Amino acid sequence: MACLPVRLVLAWISTLALTGDAFADGPRQVLILHGDSRLLPSVVLADQGVKARLAAVVPRIDIQTEHLDVSRAPDASYLGHLRDFLQHKYTGRHFDAVIAVGLDAFRFAVEQRATLFPDVPLVFCGVSAGMLQSVATPGDVAGILTQPDVSQTFDAMRALHPGLRRVLVLGGKAEADLAFLAAARRSIGASPGIVVDYANEPTLAAARARIASLPADAAVLFVSMLRDGTNKEISTQEVVSSLREASPVPIYGLGAALIGHGIVGGRVVRFDKDAEAAADLALRLMAGDTSVTGLRVPGPAAFMFDARELRRWNARTSALPPGSVVLFRTPSLWEAYRSQVIGASALIALQAFLIGGLLVQRQRRRRAEQDRRDLAGRLIVAQEDERRRIAHELHDDVQQRLASISLRVSAAKRAAPEAAPALSSLLEDTLRLTSDLRHLSHDLHPPVLEHGGLAVAIRGRLAELHDHEGIAVDLRVGDGWIEPPPAVALGLYRVAQEALQNVSRHAKASTAHVTLATAGTSITMRIVDDGQGFEAQAVGRHRGIGLASMQERIRMLGGKVVVQSAPGQGTELRVSLPIGGVA
Repeated sequence: MACLPVRLVLAWISTLALTGDAFADGPRQVLILHGDSRLLPSVVLADQGVKARLAAVVPRIDIQTEHLDVSRAPDASYLGHLRDFLQHKYTGRHFDAVIAVGLDAFRFAVEQRATLFPDVPLVFCGVSAGMLQSVATPGDVAGILTQPDVSQTFDAMRALHPGLRRVLVLGGKAEADLAFLAAARRSIGASPGIVVDYANEPTLAAARARIASLPADAAVLFVSMLRDGTNKEISTQEVVSSLREASPVPIYGLGAALIGHGIVGGRVVRFDKDAEAAADLALRLMAGDTSVTGLRVPGPAAFMFDARELRRWNARTSALPPGSVVLFRTPSLWEAYRSQVIGASALIALQAFLIGGLLVQRQRRRRAEQDRRDLAGRLIVAQEDERRRIAHELHDDVQQRLASISLRVSAAKRAAPEAAPALSSLLEDTLRLTSDLRHLSHDLHPPVLEHGGLAVAIRGRLAELHDHEGIAVDLRVGDGWIEPPPAVALGLYRVAQEALQNVSRHAKASTAHVTLATAGTSITMRIVDDGQGFEAQAVGRHRGIGLASMQERIRMLGGKVVVQSAPGQGTELRVSLPIGGVA
């Protein structure tokens, strides 16, 4: 098989899924040959790619790696000694596949195949189509062609730098460098409007000097520099970093490993992906798949760029080729913190939802509480209205009838002396009933409150408490006392009435004191007894009807009620509210 569409063939190779079952009959042995030093970045990437792919598929595999360094001493004597060394080292060992990485390793493997590993499947990578022509390649050898796409990189340079007028295509002195440089010359060809120079400087220092002299409308296309004119091996990444320091113009390249070391980018070769594809071919051949025998296909390439270099040289990023991968790009706030923003937004939304729900519930509770208070207020108002009506009925009707009955009994007593004792008893009962009804009428709606004011009404209640219960009482009215409006006076009177009734029934007190005072726009009432007291907190949790009625009355008037008490320490009730109540 010769040249087939790249993506189609690579996709076909990768979809030929192999599992460990294909190699379950025993361990496999693979030899990897590298023509250059183990320290070169391209060699490191290729070695990692091959080994990772082989180990991922074959459960038991023995991988041997040899770095030949042929370019250091390419004479026949060295090659002969190297052949003898490997033959002796691997005597008695049969390899299932040999993978050659780079031109020197591939040429050595082809030339020494009959001696070192006859009939063993041979796969190559890191060799371009031009290089392949320099080797008498057998027809059964498969491989991945390293095809730097110089023309597309050149077109990208022109698009990213509209003012570009000169391009220096730079390479080294190694055989592979010269091959890549020749391929670049063929690929670029004629370029109207741009002067293209090709150079393979003898040393890195000479290359730096050549680049440093370039005008501002120029750019550099770095092809390859594995060795200089003195046959000194050079790290390509170190070369690019050094050239960048001296260059007044952007530098483009053809290897993905160079991005991040000084090149802007280009249509680059990924040596690790080439090596993985070569490993896939070796796996197919080891599994006995003859359909890939002799297959040679270009390796994958992609547009990749360094965002920092694009920014440094003011490249027109809108002209980047479609599908370009831009590395080292400073992420936007959204890109950098997307997960945090999404998480925080979700949390805020959840909190907002919960807060909204709580606010709705609070509003509902407030509305329900207000409705309850309004209802309680209306009940209190209705209660006072009904008390007033009943008090008037008792005073105007019932008491008048009782007075009439009393007069008639008195007349009967005079008319029938013989029945005087019985009529006297009836008259006394009638008078007592009249007195009780009068007190009841006054309790329901005290007329003294309307005519005499709050202080006089409370003094009357204290006098009744002293007369009926024998409790020492005292009313203290502060200086500057101002009689409150009727509604406030009625509310305070009802609270005092309820509190003094509790003193009479439950407190077992010997003294009770009431204090009335006004200060500015507020009025206070304080009722203190020396009775047995109670647990105020327990009463707060389980309010009786009397305390609840007090609090509702005062709340309606815009005030508050505070009760302090403890067993054996008496009770203090304090009421404070605006002197005019609430509007």
